Amino acid sequence: MSTENIHENHRDRLREMYLKGGFKSMAPHQILELMLFYAIPRKDTNPLAHKLIDTFGSLSGVLEADPQDLMAVDGV
Repeated sequence: MSTENIHENHRDRLREMYLKGGFKSMAPHQILELMLFYAIPRKDTNPLAHKLIDTFGSLSGVLEADPQDLMAVDGV
């Protein structure tokens, strides 16, 4: 059984994906996750990115959401 952490270097891999291909090479939740890295420096932001997109329907829905509505989402 491997003890390798699949999340190890995840942030570096997402940054590299962005640097190589820009946002067009990334899924919406990956773009949001990359943005959340800077607000939440030491936590896995993938579940929150998915939760936000599920709540607001799309990446643009998250970006256009009212701050009060965003803060109502657990983890924000």
